[in-house]
Amino acid sequence: MRKFFLHFVFWIVFFLMWTRIMYFYVNNIPNRLYFSALDVSLVISAFYIIYLFIMPDYFRRKSIGRVVLLSILLLILLTGFYSWIMGLFLHHMLMPIHFDFSWTYADLQYNRLFIALLGVLGGCFVKLAMDRLEVGRRMEVMEKEKSMAELTYLKAQINPHFLFNSLNSLYTQLELSPADAKGTLVSIADLLRYQLYECNADFIAVAKELAYLKNYFNLQSIRNDNCKATLLIEGEYENLQIAPLLLIPFVENAFKYVSDFDQRENLIKAEVHIDQGRLNFSCINTFDAIIRQNTSGTGNGIGLSNVKKRLELIYGKSFTLHQESSDGQYSINLTLTLK
Repeated sequence: MRKFFLHFVFWIVFFLMWTRIMYFYVNNIPNRLYFSALDVSLVISAFYIIYLFIMPDYFRRKSIGRVVLLSILLLILLTGFYSWIMGLFLHHMLMPIHFDFSWTYADLQYNRLFIALLGVLGGCFVKLAMDRLEVGRRMEVMEKEKSMAELTYLKAQINPHFLFNSLNSLYTQLELSPADAKGTLVSIADLLRYQLYECNADFIAVAKELAYLKNYFNLQSIRNDNCKATLLIEGEYENLQIAPLLLIPFVENAFKYVSDFDQRENLIKAEVHIDQGRLNFSCINTFDAIIRQNTSGTGNGIGLSNVKKRLELIYGKSFTLHQESSDGQYSINLTLTLK
């Protein structure tokens, strides 16, 4: 109904403009409206035959020759029919002419031909434009569905990755301190509850994500007692939202590759600063270059590759991510605009 109304309004406006532009020299209003109605009805006929029948046939068959042939045939038929109609009206004076009208029948035919051509060209161009818009809309929907499917897949990979590391931590603690392992098990349950019931949304409260980060950091610190691990969180983040499980892979990576020196300091330092809706996250860890080189390329770096793809899918160009490895330290800096 809305489309019909838009078409109706357009042709009313077109008709009024046609009367003022094409027949401005005709002072008799009935004559002006009469000739304008014949002209516009010819344009409308040519337009909708092309728009509704011939161009859809072209999209199905993809035959330009067929479109050209049908369009020429349409022009001939409409030109002949409307020339006959106007000749009939003029011959029997069904509408008295009150202005200087000196056209021959050949002039009438040429006039009808060019007016019909206007409708044919208009129908072709509008249908092609509408088709391109529709294709663009479908491509956008398909791209969005593809991105959502890929994002769901990446998040599904993160969960078992985290669970694998957490169970390793719990196993280590069960051997050393069964009593403390009970508290650790409760922490793991809280973390998994967060993953199962909280992080399925596209965005969650920053406060919940940071609480999850703290619990995870403390859990991993228990496992790595030979490492000095610190986490600093500063700033106001009330009512701000972030994509879930976005920061965890960086911390996972730090605990995974942190050095285990006996005579040197083993360090993990993570900081989160939030200012005016802008999040700055940094994570530094020392590493053993020899061990890192031997374990690189083994396929264990699922978390970091996933989070890079997620950042691109969710935040587009509104984030920056820098990684650096030098002097036995690996650092990563992430800056993004929070919702």
